Amino acid sequence: MNKKILRIDIILLIILAILIGVAIYIANFNSTNNKISTNTISNNNNVTNNTNNTLPEQEESNNNLNLPTSGNDYVITTKSKTSIRVINEYDDKMFSKDKNLLIMFGTWCPNCQEEISEIEKIIDYFKNNKNINVIVIAHEYEETVNDLINLVENDVDFQDIEVKLDLSRIIRKTIDPEASTVPMSYVVDKKGNILKKHDTSTTLQDAIQMVK
Repeated sequence: MNKKILRIDIILLIILAILIGVAIYIANFNSTNNKISTNTISNNNNVTNNTNNTLPEQEESNNNLNLPTSGNDYVITTKSKTSIRVINEYDDKMFSKDKNLLIMFGTWCPNCQEEISEIEKIIDYFKNNKNINVIVIAHEYEETVNDLINLVENDVDFQDIEVKLDLSRIIRKTIDPEASTVPMSYVVDKKGNILKKHDTSTTLQDAIQMVK
């Protein structure tokens, strides 16, 4: 009788050991799968971000800039002669001439980077023209405002002008609601009506042709 009880105890211990081993195996298996799943999701997100040209992360935060969310009077101080005016409200008073050349770009946009060297040429060419008003508009994100500041402070071809920082795209949304890309240039009248539109990088020669 005692031998039978002993055998039963041994069998129960063996079964218990097997169950414990199976439980440990299942736990390790689930943990491994979770890690694989997490890495897969992370990799998929990276592919999506690259495809959609998601803005790169910046080392510095722009929170210290305390950019206003109303009015157009706030100007970001830079170390150069170029000022950056924050635009939060549409105001057609900025269109002071019969023909106003609007150049819209973003530092984060590869095609816009090709245009940057031309913007100063355009400003310089029209600076004494009483009939043409050139307005440079930066379509930045909060994450790229510092890139714009670095540009106006360090790029020798981008000096001594006023850049309008339009984070909300209020100017473009008002004059051309269907547009959704940069670079983009317009010639508008005093009321903001579009006279001509150029939906790619604008060179000096392009600008001259647009305002004719």
